[in-house]
Amino acid sequence: MVPALLGNCQLSVGEAEHWQITEIPWHSDIVPVVAIPNFELSTEEARAVLPTNYERSDAIFNISRMGLLIRGLATNNHDWLAMALADKLHQPYRQKLIRGYTAVKETAIAAGAYGVVISGAGPTLLALCSSYSAKKVVTAMAGAWQNEGIFPSVKVLALDNQGARVQRK
Repeated sequence: MVPALLGNCQLSVGEAEHWQITEIPWHSDIVPVVAIPNFELSTEEARAVLPTNYERSDAIFNISRMGLLIRGLATNNHDWLAMALADKLHQPYRQKLIRGYTAVKETAIAAGAYGVVISGAGPTLLALCSSYSAKKVVTAMAGAWQNEGIFPSVKVLALDNQGARVQRK
């Protein structure tokens, strides 16, 4: 919600009445690509597959990548982004609910994506890539799902730099 209001990529941390919000610098050559399949996955079902407890090493794995993700987004360091997009807390469990997940992820990376993640609870998948490889990534993700009999909407997105605006008539 914060990026929709303020624009750009935002990090918001807080509880109740006390929030800290800061913009995360996003390199202009990093392009988000979303692949939205023509099936739904309920948030309830996606939450149900998650364990109630996690290994400490898995939590450390994920949190250690947060700083690398922030620096990768700011600098467009492809290796950092690829490593930072790895996850052990929700994707290994939820990917089983998304038919064609592995094929879509592998073909997107082969086409130039730095990595692919499940957006929210899924089934939408998000790839990060360069503007140069964006069209190839779109084609790869769409084709991989079409091979599974799934017909996605795959789009190249751009960050909204302004956020919410009031229009007067």
